[in-house]
Amino acid sequence: MRRCLGALLLLSALNVGGEDLFIPMVGQKQGQDGVWWNTEVWLVNTASSTGGYAAVLLPSGQANVEGLQAEPPLEDLPPGTTVYRNDLVPQGMTGVLRVLTTSGVLAFARVYSAAGRGSYGQGVPGLPRSAALRPGEVGHLLGLRRSPQFRTNVVIFNPSTESGVARVRLVQYRGEVAGEETYRMAGGAYVQLDDALHAFGVARGDNLRAEVSGTVPLLVLASVIDTRSGAPTLVPAQR
Repeated sequence: MRRCLGALLLLSALNVGGEDLFIPMVGQKQGQDGVWWNTEVWLVNTASSTGGYAAVLLPSGQANVEGLQAEPPLEDLPPGTTVYRNDLVPQGMTGVLRVLTTSGVLAFARVYSAAGRGSYGQGVPGLPRSAALRPGEVGHLLGLRRSPQFRTNVVIFNPSTESGVARVRLVQYRGEVAGEETYRMAGGAYVQLDDALHAFGVARGDNLRAEVSGTVPLLVLASVIDTRSGAPTLVPAQR
């Protein structure tokens, strides 16, 4: 029986503590169609004692082994309090936020277009390493679209320090394979496939599916973006 990875990710984010959490798809950068991506982050301490957190940006397009192993000092977070941050992603950058936490500290981000028209944007929870696809396991991204109204981004993150590869196969609704690519994934690497369907040769299409697997653990998500408003919608992988 297939399980929805998205539901598992959300449940894991609500219960994990005292470990690294990862927030993929963060950005502070100009995008397509006049979009300007912004990122807001909330951190809450659900424990009864003072906890702490620290954030490290793992930039896209490079290895991030040092960032995965960094141990920055934690900022205090009193019990029951919520901290709001909109300064964790430098301007011009995209990637993954690694959030170091003490037990009971949760993280949640809003990624949105500052040039949009009234949309809340996309909510992304902090995800533990245990939420990643295991090597050889296939994650399915459903409901992908490309049209004058919608485009789709696909993101892949390697939360381990080992290098490997990720394989992405795009499948039409009748089962035909539209394209397949392999991507090198260095330790801590984050790959973002902007307008992914077009990159695979699909000029227009609905009801497409991406199959993603790798030789290393992978956190895999997609975002379907409304080109009129700049509003993104999160698409979690399913196992």
